[in-house]
Amino acid sequence: MAPNNLLALFERIQQDDYQAFEQLFEAHWRDLYRYAHKVLRDAPAAEDITQELFCDLWANRRQLLVRTNAPGYLLGALRKKILTRFRDADIRARHHKLLGAAQEPGVEVTFRRLVSQDTLRAIQHQAQLLPPKEKEVFLLGMVDDFSVKEIAERFATSEQTVRNQLNSALHKLSPFLTKLLS
Repeated sequence: MAPNNLLALFERIQQDDYQAFEQLFEAHWRDLYRYAHKVLRDAPAAEDITQELFCDLWANRRQLLVRTNAPGYLLGALRKKILTRFRDADIRARHHKLLGAAQEPGVEVTFRRLVSQDTLRAIQHQAQLLPPKEKEVFLLGMVDDFSVKEIAERFATSEQTVRNQLNSALHKLSPFLTKLLS
């Protein structure tokens, strides 16, 4: 796709044109996925991060300010996501190393272990406001003590997708949880 056409797509996307977003996705997802796969060397993670990039583009479409080099913008945004993933993985690894054997590997901290039944019911009630898939993942992971791996197997998706959905749900619920648990 010609750079000027791509800039026009970004402008249309900024104005809530979903067809333009679909055109952008169809024209660029494969190349972005290939780049992510080359760097991450993990097909499901590459798929997740590419999907996350496009989800973020649509979610933040009103703030898009792409004036020149639209292909460079897409690649730069993907690189930033990949670097963030590497940084986060490194931070998690360092924290896990510092904590040592204080917690079994793979054991998830759930709300059920931390709060009373009344608080748990309030959290379950508030979770009903989440999108359906996020709600299911949140309730299974944080309330019903399912591991990320178990949820991923249940929904036939990658563990990273489950982590992304859990993080999204927690982000959306964080004001409520902060108020409830403080």
